[in-house]
Amino acid sequence: MQLNTVHLSVAKLLQGRLFRIPEYQRAYSWQKRQREDLFADIREAERSGREHFMATLVALARDRRIIDADEFGVVELVDGQQRVTTLVILLKAIEKRLSAEDKAEAKIKGELSTLLVKGDDHNLVLLQTNHDSSDVFAQYVRTGSLKRKAVMTASDANLVNAADECERFVEEWMSTK
Repeated sequence: MQLNTVHLSVAKLLQGRLFRIPEYQRAYSWQKRQREDLFADIREAERSGREHFMATLVALARDRRIIDADEFGVVELVDGQQRVTTLVILLKAIEKRLSAEDKAEAKIKGELSTLLVKGDDHNLVLLQTNHDSSDVFAQYVRTGSLKRKAVMTASDANLVNAADECERFVEEWMSTK
């Protein structure tokens, strides 16, 4: 097996890929403290104007999938799934906050929507989680709504909390700009 080390921006990481979290990985377990650390890193990167090393991801390229006219590499996340899950939630929170009325924001909103939900019959989301039997994560990424009453596990509760915290972070960020 050959390992390839590549340094990518978040945009490049997500471009042309679908992510899966293998069954053997733990469910989403990040708490407020880890998310606050991520938000602090984002604030510091913006303040300093420098790139920020967000940590290493370990992923296995599995196959290719064609959706509509686009081809995507399917990647299994071996390490880094907590961070990627939180980033996907954060991107959804940004998409929700952007205005469809403002031309520039509407363009970004559309691009985020296309990135997060693929246009096949299943409305396949960018990241398929391994323990989302209540559909909390996928529903949020697809529609922006939280199925609070569907919460059955600690992971579900963590996902709902992550969405709430990401939306607050985005709201605070946008109100200072």
